[in-house]
Amino acid sequence: MQVRPEGERKLSGRVQRRVDERASRYAAQLSHAEELAARFGCGAVIGVFTARAGGGATRGALVAGLLPLAAIPVLIAAVAVGVRGVGVLLLPFPFAWAAWFGLCMLWGREPRRSTWCYAFAEGFLLLDDPRTDPMPVRWSQVTEVGPVWTPVYHAGADEMDPRMAVTAYRLRSADGQAHVISRSFQNVRDPYGEVGQMLKTLMPGAAGKTLPSFPTIDDVIAAYAAKRGPRA
Repeated sequence: MQVRPEGERKLSGRVQRRVDERASRYAAQLSHAEELAARFGCGAVIGVFTARAGGGATRGALVAGLLPLAAIPVLIAAVAVGVRGVGVLLLPFPFAWAAWFGLCMLWGREPRRSTWCYAFAEGFLLLDDPRTDPMPVRWSQVTEVGPVWTPVYHAGADEMDPRMAVTAYRLRSADGQAHVISRSFQNVRDPYGEVGQMLKTLMPGAAGKTLPSFPTIDDVIAAYAAKRGPRA
């Protein structure tokens, strides 16, 4: 299918506006990455990636939610010895406990936060707060790279038989430290993400070239980390 030059220009203009909007939105992080690359001599910035973390229930919330279950043996024993009125309490107990447990899970969730991965030609940085300045890990220090497999549940699939999927990469450096890089990291400059890569392959050749390519976290690991050491 042929795309007219005018159509290509319009498409290119729309894509470039989206790219510029993303660059403006994450200007602080992109600038911070450039500063750190220059400070630590890490070479060019390959990509700035972000992902959401947190949001799960804390251990304290789980303990508080399960705590009422400890009263069940006491109530059953009270019924067995004939304590009046206790049997009435047992009837609504499951419903009351379910409501309490749900509230504990809701109120006790960790706040969602943004995590960051700065990928450089000579290394990378993992940080929860882009305002902090931890030391980068050099690609030359990576001695081992391996996948992190996690059970993933799919809608409509048997919940008792989840599929195993690679959700992260574990990089071990020469000092023995392990660094886990999640595959959920998204390039902040890419306005389309995985959808954009799919569109790029489906669109006609000339139009497909209009969509810019931005490295994914998989691309970074394959190009800079995987060749540094044996895979685990």
